Amino acid sequence: MAMENNRPAPASETRGATCPRRRALSLMLGWPWLRGVRAAADAGASVRFAISETLVGDVNLNDARVAMQIWIKRMVQDLNLLIEPKLLATTQEIVEGTRRGQFDCVALNVIEYRQSADMLDSSQIVTAAGAAGLEQYVVLAKQNSGIRYLGDLKGRRLCTLKAPKMCIAPAWLLTILEEGHYGSAEKFFGSITPDTKVSRVVLPVFFGQADACLTTKLGFDTMCELNPQVARDLKVLVGSPPLVVDFYIFRKNYQNMYREKVIKAISSLHTSAAGQQLATLFQFRELAVMDGNCLATALRILDAAERARSRRDAGNGRG
Repeated sequence: MAMENNRPAPASETRGATCPRRRALSLMLGWPWLRGVRAAADAGASVRFAISETLVGDVNLNDARVAMQIWIKRMVQDLNLLIEPKLLATTQEIVEGTRRGQFDCVALNVIEYRQSADMLDSSQIVTAAGAAGLEQYVVLAKQNSGIRYLGDLKGRRLCTLKAPKMCIAPAWLLTILEEGHYGSAEKFFGSITPDTKVSRVVLPVFFGQADACLTTKLGFDTMCELNPQVARDLKVLVGSPPLVVDFYIFRKNYQNMYREKVIKAISSLHTSAAGQQLATLFQFRELAVMDGNCLATALRILDAAERARSRRDAGNGRG
């Protein structure tokens, strides 16, 4: 019985319920150093870890799970503690699990963070390091198209990149259209065509099959390196500020003795073969520890987009 007469169950009863599940998890994953992990689990040394599926782009989900399991095995071995993983959780699972205190550490995007920020500790955020790790969005058009300003795209064809790093691009586009009093993207553009490949978003503009595209600056820079003609023929109409869009973060009040070790393991991901696999899947290079200030710009964009939607809904209601 979990609770009787409003008193919590004895610690021995709680451990009895959870440890077999932990051992079963370890056996299922086939970890050969099980004896040390069992001892760690019995001592309460575990981390409940969740990774959002929103961080995985156009890749095979089974490959992503395998890569994550390999890396988690490495963490278990190096830290001698049990990782209880929830791999590729949905946004609903991430948000609800965070609010219920079911996860100690989560990897999520800034939209998911915003929905449960009061339950998370923003004093330590592990995310892509340096200026190169920040995300920027750009709207591109052809140099000789006669398109000079965002307003010139009214009724034109837009291609947009659909990728994890683009998670707040729609909000940013909404805010800059709102600033110009152009209305919603759906009404402003003649058509909007999404695609998961940068080349299939940028090249239609290059070849005149689309009038503009919305993509990442990194993706555009890569296209320019592969084909200098792209750099010569396309121009940036407008660009976003640098943004932190995804990261690892702990729940509030989680002060387990292994917290700093887990942070070190995550931030040194790129130094191991298993971590490099994840870096390729999640499209990052190096990770570093930052505080909540790094999220300010992205959160301001999301707040501004929400206000714009509210004003639009209120206006439609009056009509």
